[in-house]
Amino acid sequence: MKIRIFLLLIGIGIIGFGDSHASVLTPQQVVDLRWVTQVAIQPQGNFVAFTVRTPRDSTEKPGGAYNELWVVSLRDKQPRVYIRKPNSVRAIQWSPDGKEIYFLSRRKSIERNRQVYAIPVDGGEPRQITRAPRNVLHFRLSPDGKWLAYSMKDALPAEVKQRRKQGFDQKVEDTWQVITRLHVMNLETGESHVVTQSDHNVWDFDWTPDGQQLIYRASERPFTDDRYMFTDNYLVSRDGGEGQLIYDTEGKLELARVSPDGKYVAWRGAVDLSDPYPGSIFVKPLTGGEPKNLLEGFEGTAIWFRWLNKQALLVITIEKTHTYLYRIAVPSGKRKYLLGGEGPVFRSLSLAKDGKRFALAGNTYRHPNEVFLGKLGSKKLERLSNLNPFLENMTFGEQQTISWKGPDDLTIYGVLVKPVGYQKGQRYPLQVQVHGGPESAQLDGWNTSYSSWVQLLAQRGFMVLMPNYRGSIGRGVAFAKGDQLDLMGKEFQDILAGIDSLVAWGMVDPDRVGIGGGSYGGYTSAWAATRYSDRFKAAIVFAGISNQISKGGTTDIPAENALVHWTRWLYEDLDFVWDRSPLKYIANAKTPTLIAHGEKDLRVPVGQAYELYRGLKYFGVETELVVYPREPHGLRERAHQLDFCRRALEWYQRFLKKQP
Repeated sequence: MKIRIFLLLIGIGIIGFGDSHASVLTPQQVVDLRWVTQVAIQPQGNFVAFTVRTPRDSTEKPGGAYNELWVVSLRDKQPRVYIRKPNSVRAIQWSPDGKEIYFLSRRKSIERNRQVYAIPVDGGEPRQITRAPRNVLHFRLSPDGKWLAYSMKDALPAEVKQRRKQGFDQKVEDTWQVITRLHVMNLETGESHVVTQSDHNVWDFDWTPDGQQLIYRASERPFTDDRYMFTDNYLVSRDGGEGQLIYDTEGKLELARVSPDGKYVAWRGAVDLSDPYPGSIFVKPLTGGEPKNLLEGFEGTAIWFRWLNKQALLVITIEKTHTYLYRIAVPSGKRKYLLGGEGPVFRSLSLAKDGKRFALAGNTYRHPNEVFLGKLGSKKLERLSNLNPFLENMTFGEQQTISWKGPDDLTIYGVLVKPVGYQKGQRYPLQVQVHGGPESAQLDGWNTSYSSWVQLLAQRGFMVLMPNYRGSIGRGVAFAKGDQLDLMGKEFQDILAGIDSLVAWGMVDPDRVGIGGGSYGGYTSAWAATRYSDRFKAAIVFAGISNQISKGGTTDIPAENALVHWTRWLYEDLDFVWDRSPLKYIANAKTPTLIAHGEKDLRVPVGQAYELYRGLKYFGVETELVVYPREPHGLRERAHQLDFCRRALEWYQRFLKKQP
């Protein structure tokens, strides 16, 4: 009993590993990591504002992490915190004159609704800008700084409010009472008016360069599935009116943006209704004509773009396991490489008014997102922040991009992390960390979190493989479509081929292979623990799918699920959908499986976890089900993240290394 108590104390960080100077990461340190969530460079280029994800501590009530506001002067390069937790900010934006930073916040001591505030460049007390009757969802300042556009849900009709008070609060599927509309506020008078007068639900928006119009992305219905699959871009006058359709697009779509001279409009979108990711860049004349895909045939995926000037776009792409920045000429589509492939992984940037200096949030295998400063034309980045200095004293597993051959002789890429102290010729236990989506990708940057245990495992003697199986982004549209109507077919064979390659190279013990992941990665892990149970000695299924029939009938994204992944509705071929469900092979299962799920998950409802757990229990497989109250698709609360991270680490140590 004394030994068990001692081990428990170590596991919860009371002794040994809880020390910030220790050389081995603990689950608590991982959960408490701080990282940059947004970066905004002052238009004049003298300051960089950024938000920092800051966790709650054990004395605070349950909830998600905060976003603190920090500013660094480019004269002294010393970051300073302007707004600390428990206040939290998001959507930071500089005023055009660079004198103030605008942001969204719910400052309960001042206003119960989320409003727009502004704080001077040299700090001080924020001033409230909007006094909207309901939460402000998003906002954008006009190019001249005289107007502020914001989105807000309509008020609930009075008769609906009254009936709800009487207990008539039933929910009728596919009906709604309110939508989100676009509003504009005159910053001189404080007066606001509704801009979007058609009954479309507004998801995001921005100003045109002349400040006379707004461009917005909207759908006919206010549901998540519609936001994913059925939106279009519109133009509307700042004074309000009916939105003008820019182009009748199909499939996944992001917000369009007008060129500085007003001649062209560009957007990031899908090539068709079944394209899994909006990773192509389209450009067309604003006044008419057909769009041109500037990345047609490109073996990568666009994840961000902005107009650099009237003749070119800045575009960030994922290619294999790295990110890149290009200048793309309009309308020719000629690409010029600017940055990336080595150094930090980044997903967006903020450009100063001179069109040269920029700031971004970047990460490497040694640290999560930090602030970096750069200049177009130079491939060098200067790091401006160090939010987790204790990481500098840590020894991490060597991380590299590798490749192997999958079915059809297709080259598959992935990220491999070797255990600390790796010795060539020794075989190690392997954990396969599978990304979700599947329209996502594992990148050669920071990959450790409460639900991705990469360096935690590498420091404890595990090899970790993160495969970008077919269906992943970063290899072009055809590759991203490579798993359609073949879920857990060749995409899973890609993963098995990666394991077999590591075994053939003498790096991995084939009798000590585990797997884990969340969402689609959880589905993959459930498939491994049932259909291919003989290959895996431990599995962790987080927010995963066990029964594709019941999942398809209960998820909040049935259309996205059907049109993108299956390319047909499940009701058209129930036998095939059942054939690709882990539950069908439950009698074959013998892999010890840890199952974790959020109780309020709408994407993959919690019933999926119960179905898998009860099937495994029936057949006597060692399993554990942990359901986290209040949590959606992923865990927000610190205590829940910490609990799951500890359980996962213990599960692999127990079944792959035979350590209690």
